[in-house]
Parts: sequence; C-alpha cells; structure tokens
Amino acid sequence: MNNKTKFAILPIIICTVTTTLAFGLLYITLNSSKAGILIPLLLLIFVIYFFLNEFRTKAHKIEIQNEKIIVKKYFGLGKKKFFKLKDLEGFNVLIQPSKSGCYEYIFILNEGKRIASISEFYHRNYITMKSAIEKKIKYLGQTEYKFKNEYKEMFK
Repeated sequence: MNNKTKFAILPIIICTVTTTLAFGLLYITLNSSKAGILIPLLLLIFVIYFFLNEFRTKAHKIEIQNEKIIVKKYFGLGKKKFFKLKDLEGFNVLIQPSKSGCYEYIFILNEGKRIASISEFYHRNYITMKSAIEKKIKYLGQTEYKFKNEYKEMFK
C-alpha cells in the first residue's frame, strides 16, 4: 500500500504570495528612481531563509511504499531520493511552538541525519502519514525544540 503526503493549502498560498511579492517588489524597486531598496531586500532575505530552512528541511513530499520511502524536498520540487525502509535508523517527533499553537513534526533519520519530514502545518494528511510511519519505522522518541538546532539544520 502506498501513502503519499498531501500539502495543505495555507502553506502553498504563503509560499507563493511571499515569493512573488519579494521578487515583484525587488523588480519595482530596481526600476524606480524613488523607491528605497531596504524593504524589498529584507523581504527577499526572508524568502531565502524560508527556502534554505523551512522548505528544504520541513516541506517534503513523501511517498511510503512497501519496502521504500521516496522523498522530494522543496514542496516536492526537489530531486527524488529513495531509501529502503529496513535501512532507516528511525524517526523522532518534535513539537514546535508558534503564535497560533504548537505543530508536531516527524523527522525520519538515516545515519543520524534528517532525510525526511512531515508536519501538521505543511501536510493535510499528517495523521494518516504518521500512522503509516509508526507501522514501518522505529520510533526514537521526542526531541526538544531549540532554535539553535534548527539553525544548524539550515546549513547542513
């Protein structure tokens, strides 16, 4: 049986609007003699941060098949990577606080590195995928959220 992640609408809208807005403002600013460049530049840096951190490390398209897992990063736009389920180290759970509550993330590990992630925020079928992962991959426990650790992940 195959299980595939499905992205929620809100993160897709946020990604699209923010990216379009950043590049649009930068374009307008560069072609205007009166506009300042500071705000578009800050927005562009924010978008780059999201592409380096959130979309690369957390917004993954995942398919779990009988014997393997297929992972595509960057909202499913990245290169496909295949991993055998029997070779995986396991998965851990992280609870990340936010202004609107807390979101649960699952990180699948191979050789001590995060190779895949699903989350309540990015995936609308999180509960189904969590159940499939729990049946096929070893649970390694819950990890504590620390911004310092997430910052390190950004540059791996």
